[in-house]
Amino acid sequence: MNENSSIQTIPKQNTLQDILINDVRRKISEAAIDAENVSKEKYAAKAKMIEAATDMSTKEKLDAMDKNYDRRNQERWQNVLYFAVVSLSAVGLTVGSPVAVKNIRKHLTAA
Repeated sequence: MNENSSIQTIPKQNTLQDILINDVRRKISEAAIDAENVSKEKYAAKAKMIEAATDMSTKEKLDAMDKNYDRRNQERWQNVLYFAVVSLSAVGLTVGSPVAVKNIRKHLTAA
């Protein structure tokens, strides 16, 4: 009988840590890219609405565009700060805690 196991055998603790770090890094990167794309679309739509507004003077449109630009940059920095804190925490826990790695290894072998 040929049995295929979905769990790979991991010869060293470092290998498990590398796998976890790469997985966490990939997920955080995907989340950051998604947040950036949503933010970009949101503020591009706001800019189009400001440009298309007929009830605003040129000065009001310029002021609104400046506020939109400033808010976009503020949100961008919030995203950078948020994902930096999350990624440093997650990678720190993954690398710095041998107990966590042992528990993950137990869960993987028990499945």
